[in-house]
Amino acid sequence: MVTIADIARVCGVSKMTVSNVLNGRDSRVSASTKKRVLDAAAELNYQPSAAARSLSVARSEIISLVYYAAAEGDLGLSNPHDAMLLGEIERHVSAAGKHLMIHAATDAADTARRLRSWNVDGAVFLGVLADEVEQLRRHQDVPMVFIDAYTDGGISTVGIDDARGSYEATRLLLSAGHRAIAFAGPYAPSAGVINARYAGFARALEEAGLDADEMHVIANLTFADADAAAADIIAHPQGFTAAVVTADILAIGLIKAFARRGIRVPDDFSLVGFDDLPIAEMVTPSLTTVRQDIAEKARAAVELLTEQLDGSRDPRRIVLEPMLVERETVAAPRPRPASGDARRRSPRVHLRGADVA
Repeated sequence: MVTIADIARVCGVSKMTVSNVLNGRDSRVSASTKKRVLDAAAELNYQPSAAARSLSVARSEIISLVYYAAAEGDLGLSNPHDAMLLGEIERHVSAAGKHLMIHAATDAADTARRLRSWNVDGAVFLGVLADEVEQLRRHQDVPMVFIDAYTDGGISTVGIDDARGSYEATRLLLSAGHRAIAFAGPYAPSAGVINARYAGFARALEEAGLDADEMHVIANLTFADADAAAADIIAHPQGFTAAVVTADILAIGLIKAFARRGIRVPDDFSLVGFDDLPIAEMVTPSLTTVRQDIAEKARAAVELLTEQLDGSRDPRRIVLEPMLVERETVAAPRPRPASGDARRRSPRVHLRGADVA
């Protein structure tokens, strides 16, 4: 491995001079010497030691991406939205000359301890609830940016206007003539993305003179959970003709689950998803959905963290605007065919903050 000493010997200068040039501390080095050092480093294919550099500048050049997993060992990579976001964050961190370390966490205190032991320069957090944010702020003083976090302030966050996106999705279904509209998504007892999206859904229904309290069908955000969610929607006494779904992957699963029961989207049932993943345009019928700019969300998060690393401590909140993308899964309502599922299953419905069987 080529070292600073090798470059110094080739150029006939001290190791300190070489170190100063390679680390940008070259204000007192002549232009000709600087050129000789840089040319020699390139010719010898010099690769700086990350460990040595972190010691010399008191930085590790490591950014931690902390993903709050539902279960131990779950990196969330099976969720297409999160997988895309992770990839975009890595791209921007690398472009900033730093290295990304990914950590799946289930406990805020343990995460803070790990960040201290790793000596990371900063951290980006995904999927953190409001009470966990407060724990991290108490136990950790490295620069931090939170994605999709809903808190009272005092931290740098990046997200989208979730309530607006869901509101527009619900308005689209209302304008098509639907009045019995389900909200399909996970149970969310605390402030966060799902609650914000439900708030937008409820606001649109209330403006139309409808009651949203009995419209939430509990469904986790995975393709595998769609079958049970479809059965619950069909069996629900409200007689749903449409649904606002909190993730594209669940909406696509519902299309397939309905088809197995002889229910066609959008002829018999209308759906609007959320995210606008690439697959949303590939499925048949192509999915009407709310687009969020995942690439811009990642870029903004890394930018906010870089600002803090450069000395800024003023918290900033960046809220990106969603966009409704109309495709092929919304049509006017019509009576649905009867299904045996409605006779055999009882619904799992979220009624006024409780799971009701």
